[in-house]
Amino acid sequence: MLKVLEGEDSRSVGAVGREYNSCRKGRLMQKFFLFVIFLATLAAFGQGAGRFDGAWNTTVTCEPKGGTLGYTLHFVSTVSGSVLHGERGTKGQPAYLAIDGKIGNDGNAKLIASGNTASAAYTHGPVKTEGEAYSYEVKSQFTDTEGKGERSTGLGIVGRPCHWTFEKQAAEAPKP
Repeated sequence: MLKVLEGEDSRSVGAVGREYNSCRKGRLMQKFFLFVIFLATLAAFGQGAGRFDGAWNTTVTCEPKGGTLGYTLHFVSTVSGSVLHGERGTKGQPAYLAIDGKIGNDGNAKLIASGNTASAAYTHGPVKTEGEAYSYEVKSQFTDTEGKGERSTGLGIVGRPCHWTFEKQAAEAPKP
């Protein structure tokens, strides 16, 4: 065999080659395992559409209270990445309504309804001017296909009962 160096530290070319290949194989395995961990992480965080993602038929019904008229509104909300957004009307104009918030993995959601008041006949509370900004919390619970929510009413909250329902629209079948 051919010797690379003479003396105590000498090794044959074959031994150096085997050591190089062993080290190279170890580095390849290390890169492979890091790649597998990377793919597993991507799968955990980017699984595509979440269980709540899609279009939801949304209905809000606010009961009459005192001399204020009640109303029911229907519109479509969308959920993407477990974040709900829906709106009805033109932003900044009277009678505009938006609802937004994140739906937790367990289906619980603390949504925020906000917008601009409609005419005084439908506006409850101290603000009776058309077009005034307002917002309130909607405590909600979702399943894979439906959801229900209630306007928060507690100590110091001026408002009236408002009930929210959400019904998930069926997903469109893929086109051939």
